[in-house]
Amino acid sequence: MQIKPEIHLTTARKAVLELLEHSDAHLSPAEVHQRLKERLPSLNLSTVYRSLDYLVAHELITVADMGTGSPVYERLSETPHHHLVCLNCSEILKLEHEMVAPFFESLKQHKNFTIQTNHLVLYGLCSHCREDTQNKDKS
Repeated sequence: MQIKPEIHLTTARKAVLELLEHSDAHLSPAEVHQRLKERLPSLNLSTVYRSLDYLVAHELITVADMGTGSPVYERLSETPHHHLVCLNCSEILKLEHEMVAPFFESLKQHKNFTIQTNHLVLYGLCSHCREDTQNKDKS
């Protein structure tokens, strides 16, 4: 990733950015802190929050509310994507934009409404939790 010269990466910011760039997970501030504290023992949670805010403001990472009680952060993706969130186990699945683009276009045509968000979150049950629920119902 190309970093603009006006962006100042402190040790903490650089560590947070590297962690998210090499992770496929959506991490909460507490998870970022947990994963970095061995590498940076003096890193405190408030520094993690400030680093995340800085990196989002400078468009190096993204933040989303997945309804899990804490915002989650991930590396900046070259292609827009959305998420499916399991209401039972909180698993987060990535949903490619191509799958929802026709829905966005339909809203534009039928409701004269232009979508300006870059993020859609849908809540439901993942296949594992759905199977568990069906198995419990059979018992």
